[in-house]
Amino acid sequence: MHNARSASSEKGLSVLIVDDDVDMIRMIDTVLRDAGATHIQRARDGRQAINDLRKNLDVYDLIISDWEMPEVNGLELLQQVRIRRPELPFIMLTGRSKKEEILAAVQANVTAYISKPFAAHELKKKILAISNKPEPREYDVVEVC
Repeated sequence: MHNARSASSEKGLSVLIVDDDVDMIRMIDTVLRDAGATHIQRARDGRQAINDLRKNLDVYDLIISDWEMPEVNGLELLQQVRIRRPELPFIMLTGRSKKEEILAAVQANVTAYISKPFAAHELKKKILAISNKPEPREYDVVEVC
């Protein structure tokens, strides 16, 4: 049996980025490409993401979303995703650090939570762990005589 998830994992990671900050989207996009993503869709807020997910939910292997956005925030988006596809990995990016807010994300079954500001390598490490891909290593060149 060949389903959409196995097909997308054969051709590379398919990810939906949801953030209202253009610079953050660019940084996440760069990290994703470095981690092997081949299909990256962007949404500027949770409402746009939900509209996209209604048509393309089975396409994605991962969602990376900011918490603070206009219209529909990241927590509301996460809750909608969990109703439709509970196993879909979801990384929440946020400057929020209050215990009750973190607990709300955990209770909504967030896969990973990254506090802003963060380094690109932190995000890449989470992406690779979630996608079960090893971290790319640099190999020594060995001359064969």
